[in-house]
Amino acid sequence: MWIAEREPWRREAEVSCLKSGAVKEGPAVAVIKAIEGPGMCGADYPLRVAALGEAAVAGFADEPVRPPGAIRGVPDYPRPPPVSYLPSSGYPADPSYAPGKAYPPPPATASGMPLSLAPPLRAAPPDLYGRPSGTLYPPAEPVPLGRPVAAAITARPASVSPAATLACPLVSVLDRFVSNSVQPAAARWFGQPVVEIKQISAYACRGMNGDANARISEHAFGNALDIAAFSLADGRVITVKDGWHGAPQEQGFLHDVQSAACSLFTTVLAPGSNSYHYDHMHVDLMRRTSGRAICQPAAIPGEAAFARAGGRYGRARVAQTPYTGSVEMRSDPGPAPRLTPGRRDAQGRALPLAVAGED
Repeated sequence: MWIAEREPWRREAEVSCLKSGAVKEGPAVAVIKAIEGPGMCGADYPLRVAALGEAAVAGFADEPVRPPGAIRGVPDYPRPPPVSYLPSSGYPADPSYAPGKAYPPPPATASGMPLSLAPPLRAAPPDLYGRPSGTLYPPAEPVPLGRPVAAAITARPASVSPAATLACPLVSVLDRFVSNSVQPAAARWFGQPVVEIKQISAYACRGMNGDANARISEHAFGNALDIAAFSLADGRVITVKDGWHGAPQEQGFLHDVQSAACSLFTTVLAPGSNSYHYDHMHVDLMRRTSGRAICQPAAIPGEAAFARAGGRYGRARVAQTPYTGSVEMRSDPGPAPRLTPGRRDAQGRALPLAVAGED
């Protein structure tokens, strides 16, 4: 496998992507020299990527940053006070209804008389029996079109640190992922955009999960990216390792990001999938003959993760170890700590071991 040639479809996919214009070259994205690694490793038209996404409105500052829900005890939106009855309108001053009583029609406007500049009044809706209420309200305020500019949360391309070497097809999907999913999720949960994405592995000629005896990884073709953290505009850093079982907003954000990723990429592995992914989210565009996609752990909406957190920090955050429930520290002393597979996740469910061929 390692000494075989790269599949022809990889070059074709790179060329097609570049010709389509899905990825625009510029200061943040540049085509670099072809990579001819050992065996199958490499890419014909690799890109050096320093930023992902496009400038766009990610959300609005006047929207709640937490999931909306019914709030008890809040009164209905106040209606405008009624205006006193005007006799010239032709409606009776007495709101009571007299069957068979004829009411004169409103007087017609005399020809040549100037029209009033005051806005016309609107009648209150009739009661259950169709009787006029005799009360007039001022006209409804015009509904503004769109949001005020000051309320918009504008997201710029998020820098990638360090700059990543990736193939064009993956970059095109990552751009959409950041613009259409990551930035709106950040605006929703934190009220501000993501300004930096911390990646810990892009192109790397290696086997899956770093195992030299395993099937070659999609990282070996620049067709995979490992995301470890997201930096917000106010300087906060949401790490996958701590945020997956961290504050409720962090959990909601990361689960929304993972759910969106599972709809775009063919492989998505996050904390809880296996012992190797306790601190990052792996995404790739691996082609499988079966056509199936992998999304582990099973994606849940951000609101569900937020509600499950119960408005407090997650249970998996333990004082004596910085690792999530996907792994546990070695108990016996040794020259250096070594990660071993955990048996249970934060919810008490059994975790599988890392499977070569799924990273």
